[in-house]
Amino acid sequence: MPALGRVLCVVSILVLATGCTTVGALDPTANAIVVTGTGRVNVPPDTALLTLGVESQAATLAEATADAARRMAAVVARVKAFGIPDADIATVSYFVDPRVAPSDPARRDEPPRIVGYHVSNVVRVTVRKLADAGPILDAAVAAGANAVRGIQFTLTDTAKASAEARASAVGDAVVKARQFAAAAGVTPGEILAIRELGVTSPIPLPRGAAQMQAATPIEPGQLEVTVTVELRQAIRR
Repeated sequence: MPALGRVLCVVSILVLATGCTTVGALDPTANAIVVTGTGRVNVPPDTALLTLGVESQAATLAEATADAARRMAAVVARVKAFGIPDADIATVSYFVDPRVAPSDPARRDEPPRIVGYHVSNVVRVTVRKLADAGPILDAAVAAGANAVRGIQFTLTDTAKASAEARASAVGDAVVKARQFAAAAGVTPGEILAIRELGVTSPIPLPRGAAQMQAATPIEPGQLEVTVTVELRQAIRR
């Protein structure tokens, strides 16, 4: 065989060998069914977060801050009377806002004139006995709280609810994989991988708004914990 022919033959053999190696290295998990599953668990909350505070306006900064401090001290004292510890009362915002007189178009060169001050002090109260949430809110308002920013219900320990939602999500994914296999006319094999895509914090389910009356009714409702997973299952050959 001529020398050139022998070289071409060797090159051809190497190319074929390289091609065979590439085919053999294909990812065996590529021949798989991939689905997502979602699990939801509804649980009653065990904690209420009350956000409330005081707002005060006065001509001078000293008067405004003193009035706000007096009001907040009275509010905190009434809240603590329900057995709420110091650790469950936290300041979330405090600001002082000067009030400026309306500008005079004829005197645009004059600097703004401060005519008073607005002071706001807001705290978040963690109530671990839900039955006390309404009475605490009423007592705080009676003591001088004139800024009620809202109430939020939550769950102290989400581990159990998350575990139940996680198991439900995997079960949902397994059912979906079987449905896909049946629709495609293939046989599902072993589960290759399960990956958690996300866990949502407890979210309040929609409910009727509580009506504000002399004795404020509080309806905790239910919280929803959601887990989403991705499941990869082999197709049996």
